[in-house]
Amino acid sequence: MHMKRVLIASDDVHTRAWARSAAESLDVTVTECTDGELGTHLSGDELDLVVVDGGRDPEPLVQVVERATGGGLDAGLLLLIESSALGALRMPTRMSADFLVRGATSEEFAARLRALLWPGEEAGAQELLRVDSLTINLATYQAYLDGEPIDFTYLEYALFAFLVTHPNRAYSREVLLRRVWGSDYYGGSRTVDVHVRRIRAKIGAELGRRLETVRNVGYLWNG
Repeated sequence: MHMKRVLIASDDVHTRAWARSAAESLDVTVTECTDGELGTHLSGDELDLVVVDGGRDPEPLVQVVERATGGGLDAGLLLLIESSALGALRMPTRMSADFLVRGATSEEFAARLRALLWPGEEAGAQELLRVDSLTINLATYQAYLDGEPIDFTYLEYALFAFLVTHPNRAYSREVLLRRVWGSDYYGGSRTVDVHVRRIRAKIGAELGRRLETVRNVGYLWNG
């Protein structure tokens, strides 16, 4: 059985050193590169996991990894991001992937690496929610409709998963902002409306009707 191989891509030398130290505590082989060198390493190296420093705008680097996946790369992805990137974060659906917000401890970073490199059993029944043709995997932050992945952003997924796991109860926009966006979010509550519209469009009209608007209150999932 070969030693697991991890690639760390970042333009910041301190981030690479921090990530290497945490990864090597797991007894893996680590290589490093800059963001600009990522595509070359993905096409030339045999890898088990790619750690990408996505910063405030991870999407371009996610696309680089996804293109490599289409070309035969069979590796997991761990994204390091700034908290400001959460609003538009899109996780790949055709590979094992997770993310970590900058400022996390090296212990948490190592734990995320371990989960991706040595995944356990399939998600237990309590981590899979099925509603008609919809499946939500609470362990992997993914949702599927008729077996096809739904291209949710992170916050779309988080809002949808929260409502589905708390059915038949109306939540105000303010409560949803606190529970999903976090107590440090300072934007307007109407952002919830925008995300609900996007969710309904992605899950289709039939399921979308179950995500109900409660007049003068907010939203509920009709379970």
